[in-house]
Amino acid sequence: MDNSKTNELKQKNKELIDIVIEKVKKEYPDDIDMIGVCGSFFTGDFHEKSDLDLLIVLNNERGRGFAKCFILDGVGYDLYGSPWAKLEKMASFDHPFVSHVIDVDIVYCRAPEHRDRFIQLREKALNIINSPITADILQKSKNYLNDAVHEYGKMMLEEEIGAVRQLSGGVIYNITNTVCFLNHNYLKLGVKRHLEELLAMERVPKDFEEYFNGVIYAASVTEIKETSAKLIKTVKEMYNEIEEALLERPVPTKVNLKGTYEEVWSNWKNKIHYAAKHKNVLLAFSSGVSCQGFYEEMHEERSTASINLMKDFQANDLDSFAKAFDEAMELYKENYDRLNMEVCTYDSMDEFRKDYLGHNNV
Repeated sequence: MDNSKTNELKQKNKELIDIVIEKVKKEYPDDIDMIGVCGSFFTGDFHEKSDLDLLIVLNNERGRGFAKCFILDGVGYDLYGSPWAKLEKMASFDHPFVSHVIDVDIVYCRAPEHRDRFIQLREKALNIINSPITADILQKSKNYLNDAVHEYGKMMLEEEIGAVRQLSGGVIYNITNTVCFLNHNYLKLGVKRHLEELLAMERVPKDFEEYFNGVIYAASVTEIKETSAKLIKTVKEMYNEIEEALLERPVPTKVNLKGTYEEVWSNWKNKIHYAAKHKNVLLAFSSGVSCQGFYEEMHEERSTASINLMKDFQANDLDSFAKAFDEAMELYKENYDRLNMEVCTYDSMDEFRKDYLGHNNV
């Protein structure tokens, strides 16, 4: 775009800003605290049909009355307001679209304290972003990754290509946010530059560009689903690597393992053996799934041995599954053995009574 066209756009924007400020001063002098230029005209990444993005900060609901959505010279404009609460949430880095509290050129302030308040929010956001990645940021990235998996799950229930493509957009959105958080970074440019920005970040998942574009370029329902799965998987692998390096693994102790082996016996052992004896497939399956969840939780939260019980489930051979269950229990008991922990077991009711009530109460 030549200089004359650039200058023409800048002049047009100046006139629009002057009109908005005039409107605010005349009709909303106590309702709007600040106006700033953001988006492509802040970053310089604009084109002939770029609209003007304005951050207009409200201090009450009445201020929303200034809003206007219109078309001028073939360009659509959407003037809307953002309350301080929204900016404060942005500054806490709850999502990677925080440019509206960082990349803003202030053109109007109702009072100096409003400028100061905004600058404090900008500094807060930048301090979080420029600090080392934390467990809190890692959890936020995991939340977006889980949302991508959720969108993928919904996609698997659809067969119409339009519906599948729409859901793949949810996968792309959440994966984009995940990668941003894993890089402790934010997106500065418009959507057309998002992939370019992601690829320029420090941490990029393996084959990320191929799978990212593959979802968008996919020509069939099957291709969209398969490529979405690959995209999620490669990001999940990067997440796991970062989590392993960042988070201090818990250590099994007598305190945090106490009663857990006995809990497996109480909740699942007899159910599994009853199910095997009576050929109750549903009971065996449900109990196995529940116990597997317990083993996974203990492995994640207390670093116990990794146990894969459900690999041995066969609906037509519950006896073998019961045997595998007992073997898994023995594997879990090794956590007790390494800590010289005794399993809490009693040979009689009297023995339980004496131990539980105490010798002085017998």
